[in-house]
Amino acid sequence: RARERERERERENMESGAGILYAFVGRGRTVWADHQATTAFQNPQKTASQMLAKLSQEGKYTFQLSEARTAYCLVDHLGVVFGCVASSTGISSTSAMVFLGDLNDQFYCQFAASEVQTCAETTTQFRRFSMTMKKAMEIAYSGGQGKISEVKRQIEDTRQIMSSNIDKVLERGERLEDVMGKSEAMKDTADQFRKKGRELRRKMWWQNTKMKLIIAGVVLLLILIIFFAACSGVTCVTK
Repeated sequence: RARERERERERENMESGAGILYAFVGRGRTVWADHQATTAFQNPQKTASQMLAKLSQEGKYTFQLSEARTAYCLVDHLGVVFGCVASSTGISSTSAMVFLGDLNDQFYCQFAASEVQTCAETTTQFRRFSMTMKKAMEIAYSGGQGKISEVKRQIEDTRQIMSSNIDKVLERGERLEDVMGKSEAMKDTADQFRKKGRELRRKMWWQNTKMKLIIAGVVLLLILIIFFAACSGVTCVTK
């Protein structure tokens, strides 16, 4: 009876989108390491072997196993396949690929690429990586729901702020039009001011020039008067 209750809880978790149900790593037809989060998923290694047999080229792949389950696989440059089976409603494809990318990084932190490249496909030397996968799945599941809730809350807060800002902009629509009209008027006034400034500068220059000519004429006249007065008419010239 206790086992039936446990299976019922696992079934409920699957139906509510519990996230990643099974993860594995391998190559060819051999699963090198794996971890199963729920016993409700029957024959996971058989499913993994079938997917491994289809994958050899580097890339990202998605398999729809059933209406409730989706498999995601990441094949690296050495042909090693990192895969997981998840509830179709429990995790997005992006999140699944991020999880597999993290597994890939952790795998090559524990094992050298040369070791992976030269090993036999049926090797068991990577079996201890199952513990790492277990921890990674626990972290992904424990933090996943909280992160989803946090992201949803942030999205809702952002939506409310944007909606409030849009309302304020609409309320200020007439004032914005007034500001634009005043800006155009100020631009026209500035153009007129520059035009009158140029005209005033030309007028002042001409007045200064006339004043200089008048002063020069007066000085010349005084010089002539002094000259003729000192020489008694044209005597100095005729001598």
